[in-house]
Amino acid sequence: MDLSKSIPLTTLAALMLGMGMGNAKADMLTECNAIASQISKSTPQNIDQITTLVTAICFQEDRGVRLQYRNKLSVPASSISQSNLNSIRPQMVTSWCTDPAQRSVLNLINIQYHYSDPTGRYIGKIDISKSDCR
Repeated sequence: MDLSKSIPLTTLAALMLGMGMGNAKADMLTECNAIASQISKSTPQNIDQITTLVTAICFQEDRGVRLQYRNKLSVPASSISQSNLNSIRPQMVTSWCTDPAQRSVLNLINIQYHYSDPTGRYIGKIDISKSDCR
């Protein structure tokens, strides 16, 4: 389940880095929403054998802006738990922190992967921010 490899992050990074920073949070949210809209145009998108990207959304949070990838897993919620998601988190953090395009995005916004089962029942999430990079 590595969604980070499927999104055109070089485009995402270029758009986010090229924006003006007058009112940074408001501008960042506006830009993030535009990018989420672009990502969502290519959905649903199969990420791997059990993961489908359904949509992308952005929202304001206390310390900035978060881009959320909403994913549906083709397995019952009872077969995957938050602890399963936690076990793949280190691999995803490494990907975001070491790939230059992804890291450029992560320096500006926080990322969240939101997972639900085929009926839409919430399974769990993975949060990634620049503070995860060492």
